[in-house]
Amino acid sequence: MTISGTILKEADILLKSLVTGVILIFVYDLLRIIRRLVPHGTVWIALEDFLFWAGSAITIFAMLYRENDGYLRGFSIGGVVVGMLLYSLLLSRFIVKGSVFVLEKVLYALLRPLVCMGRFLCRPVRACGGKCRKAGRILKKRLKKFLKTVRISLCKL
Repeated sequence: MTISGTILKEADILLKSLVTGVILIFVYDLLRIIRRLVPHGTVWIALEDFLFWAGSAITIFAMLYRENDGYLRGFSIGGVVVGMLLYSLLLSRFIVKGSVFVLEKVLYALLRPLVCMGRFLCRPVRACGGKCRKAGRILKKRLKKFLKTVRISLCKL
């Protein structure tokens, strides 16, 4: 029993559609990871989502154009949707949570020495800060007195 070439081609297109769906949702998961690590405003989230979905539309169109000569077939769009759903239901939650957990720990370990060094360097500046403010106030009072005496002496002339 042999399988026709048309059926094999359609199965190949379906497999490529599934893989495209998985890749698209994986890229969206990368966006979600970045959003959890770096807080975003509503405008940035909307812009990122717009760019993602525009890129997704272009990717799906390119896949359809390359694999199916531009014919829009239900099973190819269905394959993209099924690939997205399978990845989303099976792996997405674990990948996002695990990646955020690991990246937070790595960033904490990398940035901790910088934070400690910053605190160490800020102590002398803070200690000097109070004395510098006091000296600045004294200097300001003396300059006011000096300017007052200059005005008075100019008015007497």
